[in-house]
Amino acid sequence: MLKLAAMATKNKTAEFLIHEYSWNKASLELHDVQPLFGGVVVRLPGWTHSQAFVSRIAPDGTEMKYKLPLKWTEGEKQSLIRLCVEHDFLTIQPQERPGVPDEARPSLTLGNSKHESHTVAKWAGVADTRFDAIYHALLALAERRQEFQPIKPRFNAWQKGLTIAGVLAVILLLIWEAYALAQSLVAAQWPDQFGLLFFGLLLLAALLLIVMRGLAVLERKKARWNRTYTHLWVVGIVNLLFFVAVIGLFGLGETAVSLWRTDSLLAVGDERQLYAVVGYTAVFAAGFVLLAAGLIMPRLLNLVDDRF
Repeated sequence: MLKLAAMATKNKTAEFLIHEYSWNKASLELHDVQPLFGGVVVRLPGWTHSQAFVSRIAPDGTEMKYKLPLKWTEGEKQSLIRLCVEHDFLTIQPQERPGVPDEARPSLTLGNSKHESHTVAKWAGVADTRFDAIYHALLALAERRQEFQPIKPRFNAWQKGLTIAGVLAVILLLIWEAYALAQSLVAAQWPDQFGLLFFGLLLLAALLLIVMRGLAVLERKKARWNRTYTHLWVVGIVNLLFFVAVIGLFGLGETAVSLWRTDSLLAVGDERQLYAVVGYTAVFAAGFVLLAAGLIMPRLLNLVDDRF
């Protein structure tokens, strides 16, 4: 037992990874891309032990991304980390020489739970048994991508701009609804108290947008593995706006009943109610727009969190 313990302490990779129970928080990445011929990138991030991410890069630069489920009940990720320990990854030192034209140079990067990392790279023509064992294990994992559909591409510049413009349009519709609702409710004090109320609602909408943007800026400054789930805030804010729209739908129903009880629309004699009808109708449309936004929420997450 003493002999085994002494051997374990000599393993620099085991020391680097700290304790075995933290191996699921370790990360492992293979980057094997040659500019002329393309290649593959395999990532086992530290923030999950049940998924791996594979990027296949074509010679023309086109990238196809895949999300692969790992056999986490069988400890698949832990087995790959253990392979690095068995070959003492931190002590691998492939032979260095000048590269030949068009030769690939794959690299392996191992990270621990403290977000420290160590990278080993070698020329494709250089043989290294320990490096190749880990390299081929990750390539075998990458081949499983053929069983899955590629991840939908992220927003390009114009799609992201269009989406942001659409969200802003929905916010404006909600403000318009609040304007109509407030005008129908604030009668005797019009326009003094209404102006104050409208200004407050405008500030609330602006505050929600600033909070959403601020979270995005803060999260993008962090390392990928150290990010919180910012998209939950996005979902929460959008649902808050949707809740406001539902309140407007109730108002639409009440106004419709009020008008139905009169013999004529003109008999109402109150332009504020007519104005409210227009506002509630806008909210009705805004509610469906926000509901549609919920259906495409996975793509909206890319606006603030580029892990998706």
